[in-house]
Amino acid sequence: MLRPKEVCERLGISYATLREYVRRGWIRPVVLESGRWRFREEDVERLAGIVKLRRVVLYARVSSNTQRDDLERQVRALEDWARSNNIVEYEVVTDIGSGLNEDRKGFRKILKLAVERKISKIVVAYPDRLTRFGFKTLKELLSAFGVEVVVLNQEDKDPREELVEDLITIISHFAGKLYGMRSHKYKEVVEGARKLIEDP
Repeated sequence: MLRPKEVCERLGISYATLREYVRRGWIRPVVLESGRWRFREEDVERLAGIVKLRRVVLYARVSSNTQRDDLERQVRALEDWARSNNIVEYEVVTDIGSGLNEDRKGFRKILKLAVERKISKIVVAYPDRLTRFGFKTLKELLSAFGVEVVVLNQEDKDPREELVEDLITIISHFAGKLYGMRSHKYKEVVEGARKLIEDP
């Protein structure tokens, strides 16, 4: 009989993910008189066969092409994490675009993989690499599909450039709705906002 901690170590998952597997009926604990959980080794081995089929995604994002160096740094940090955690089966997915943009190609790809239950983890350098807003909600939703979100660092050290891009994206979006994307007024508003935001 194995303790929850031992099960998590064998499967490479968090305790929260183990609880989710129990809730879904993928594995059943033996409940002791004390209320503590224990797991049969054969059940853990069976579940390991399922978990191993689901790969890990390393996701990196920057807001613009001028930040490609940062994108490469993120990927290197994520791959270092994978190696240090003995994860060999992983896929690197990257995006260049605002964290406010829900139509990012890579972002949509990992959501599709999660819904299809083809991945077990999404690993990001910072929470806002995945999404600018609603990170906790997205994390909770992904956990319902047995996907754990692993964040290496809790706060971005230099968010200024990213925030500038996000503010311009918001202004562009609403200016386009008000005046039309091709109108002279739209271009005027966006350019004015860019100058105002980017001026030191």
